Amino acid sequence: MTTVADHISIETRRALLRSEVNLAARVIPTHYPLETFIAVNPLAGLESMPFEQAARRAGDLYGIRGMLDETTYRDLYRRGRITDADLETVLRQRYPALLDGAPVRMRDRSVTPAELLRADLLYSEPAPAPKRRNMTRSEKAEPRVAQQVDDQAARWCAAYFGSPAAAWQMPGQHDGFYHAWRELAAGDQTLSRSVRAALKQVPNRSDDAALQALEQLAVGADERITYLQAHLTRLPGWAAHVRWSAGRVTGVNLLDYLAMRLTYEAVLLSHSGSAPPPRSSGTGDQPVPSARERAAALARAWELDEVQDGDLGAAARVLSALPVTARPMVWQQAYEANYRDALLRSLARSEPAPSGGRPAAQLVCCIDTRSEGLRRHIESLGAYQTFGFAGFFAVAIRFTSLLGGTPDDLCPVLISPEHEVSEAPAPSAAAAARRLRAGSETMAGAESAFSAAKQALLAPFALAEAAGWAAGPWAAAKTLSPKASGALRRRLRDRLAPPAPTVLSINDTSDLARRVLYAQVALATMGLTEAFARLVVLCGHGSVTENNPYQAALDCGACGGQAGGPNARTAAAILNNADVRGELRNAGIAIPHDTWFVAAQHDTATDRITILDEHLVPATHRHDVRRLGTDLGIAGAELAAERCPGLPGGPAAAGPARAARHVARRSVDWAQVFPEWGLAGNAAFIVAPRALTHGIDLHRRVFLHSYEADVDPEGSALETIMTAPMVVAQWINCQYYFSTVAPEVFGAGTKTIHNVVGGVGVLAGYGGDLKLGLPRQSLADGQTFGHEPMRLLTIVQAPLQRIDTIIQRNPLLQNLFGNDWVCLAAREHTHQAWQRWTRGGWRPWESTAAADPHHPTEQEAIPCR
Repeated sequence: MTTVADHISIETRRALLRSEVNLAARVIPTHYPLETFIAVNPLAGLESMPFEQAARRAGDLYGIRGMLDETTYRDLYRRGRITDADLETVLRQRYPALLDGAPVRMRDRSVTPAELLRADLLYSEPAPAPKRRNMTRSEKAEPRVAQQVDDQAARWCAAYFGSPAAAWQMPGQHDGFYHAWRELAAGDQTLSRSVRAALKQVPNRSDDAALQALEQLAVGADERITYLQAHLTRLPGWAAHVRWSAGRVTGVNLLDYLAMRLTYEAVLLSHSGSAPPPRSSGTGDQPVPSARERAAALARAWELDEVQDGDLGAAARVLSALPVTARPMVWQQAYEANYRDALLRSLARSEPAPSGGRPAAQLVCCIDTRSEGLRRHIESLGAYQTFGFAGFFAVAIRFTSLLGGTPDDLCPVLISPEHEVSEAPAPSAAAAARRLRAGSETMAGAESAFSAAKQALLAPFALAEAAGWAAGPWAAAKTLSPKASGALRRRLRDRLAPPAPTVLSINDTSDLARRVLYAQVALATMGLTEAFARLVVLCGHGSVTENNPYQAALDCGACGGQAGGPNARTAAAILNNADVRGELRNAGIAIPHDTWFVAAQHDTATDRITILDEHLVPATHRHDVRRLGTDLGIAGAELAAERCPGLPGGPAAAGPARAARHVARRSVDWAQVFPEWGLAGNAAFIVAPRALTHGIDLHRRVFLHSYEADVDPEGSALETIMTAPMVVAQWINCQYYFSTVAPEVFGAGTKTIHNVVGGVGVLAGYGGDLKLGLPRQSLADGQTFGHEPMRLLTIVQAPLQRIDTIIQRNPLLQNLFGNDWVCLAAREHTHQAWQRWTRGGWRPWESTAAADPHHPTEQEAIPCR
């Protein structure tokens, strides 16, 4: 058969294939290495579709649910987490005319349309599980071959990116993935001789190999993109990491990966004796009951015998408006409405905190949900004022520590570093710095040698003989007394490499105009342009845990999966600089001479807050810093006591001191799979003055970004917040959402069987796909949700016209809000009612929940764990 491809040049065919690969790749996420774990929306490539449609598309691609199953929603209904009022709210939004229709007669019972639809949600057969429809030739004809292709692809990817069982590199790795694989594949003795002989004939170029395989598989031009997607979604973890790697100098891209997979499939199928199946084949789908069958089932559930055909037909006409496959979306919307309505009601009744003069200190925390608890507790201790701001504090830096090594990019992945910042010894600490470097090099060398010995071919046997006498008791001590062993390690570290005071290079290497612009934008964005306290604390965060490949997932997403201390130190150095302050004063931001900016870092695993660079604090402010340090210790311990009842195995009613000891022990316990909950439970993003949320316990479920509309008349600060921090929050929200509702594809499984592959990710066991998303222990404790899977609710207090203007000029926001990936509620003033943004304009936030006497209160509805 002559195809169009026969009449075009080979260069054109190669270019067309590369374009098709790029288009096909839109359906897979990007997987960042574990060291800089970045939350992503695994369905980001489908954000141009409405969420409900994208969830169905994901079902076709991956065979996954985009929502919880109906049985789970019904259990939540029985427990009161979803109410009749929540269901009616959603049904009325979706089918307003239908719900106002006349009741339906079923024998001697009169049923309103709302009651009929609600009964169908509660009692009908659950919707069938989604089925993967976009399949490869081998999936249809020879599932055994499809599994072979997956096994080979996983093996070669693990070998290229780093096997946990080998300390040597894959031969030929320097030539790139495809060429290394091509040289080695034909020597695989697990394959038959004929298959190996065919692999020896694979073309030198990956694009030529892919084209040859596609032709051999009889994949037509009109189905190539979907066929490439079928291969990419077979092992989405490896495909996602290859996609990330393609943007770096790693020697691999998706075309190389697909060429390998397609070649294996073509060769193995040709030697299996099975002919390629026809393009169309039976789906084998589970039959979906008709609306009439559903009506009859409800009649039986209500024990209504001999319902007339006319009555069943009338009921069926109502039920036909709600297809079986749409029911999970109705449940999901009701699930979200329960939380959202309660949250907005609590915010509507908030009262501004009374002004008490100049605050003792102002604390600028990351917008991270875990900072909400810290802010609440420090505010309860006295005249403290808090703000929320993205944890990189608007300084996108490439940071090199005093110890040197590879610099870290400490900024959101949406932007590139703008400043090279390095750490140097303080003027009087040169000797201490030399000791720190020498001690750190000694410890790093010993650790590297020990690790290399464990992974070498014969050295582990000698290592066991030489060091087993020490390693065994040490391992026992780490297991039986993690807190004591952790303290011993810290003492040893401090003895060999005691900390040395340092300074940062930012004011020496960055020009004044850029530093002033940073300071002006940062202060205006957070709404801190006047009424400065004597101390302004920029508090970043990180999480220190033991034996935890997913530690970066607990660090600051705004800092590229790193701790935010260096960013806080950099921002403080800029804002304390006299030249910067002079220029700010000319711009209308007058920072008092007695205001000093201090950097700090919140360890979210232990809730300890460490004040950084204390050696730079002037003598006039040291008493203030000591008092602040004491209060931060109290606030951290109280926050630990608040968190403990929700931690698996944590004390149910511990006082602050005991709680602080408990979380400290968890962080150094190398057997602890639940060191902290991270951002589990995240559900909303609030852009408003602190007065809106002050005094309300938001249960560490809300991202809080400070914003003062009055100091941002042109909306530039609001636009920055909505297109950067809010987008990152949506990534986090979607990562947790899909890891929960589709853990088999977008989650990482249980930590207890994880094997780390070269720092790029984890395998569940010894092989298979690279795991995407979050581990089970970040989402649930085996009995209850640690995370409730809900789409993000964004709440903004600003002029509605300003918000509209920002959305109109940002297609990304049009997709997120217009396609229901994020729900947007807003109002301009505190006395106004909340409005919901829609493509057709602003609409009043409708809720019938308040009229339901059985509906949970705000405080009952908001907790998650």
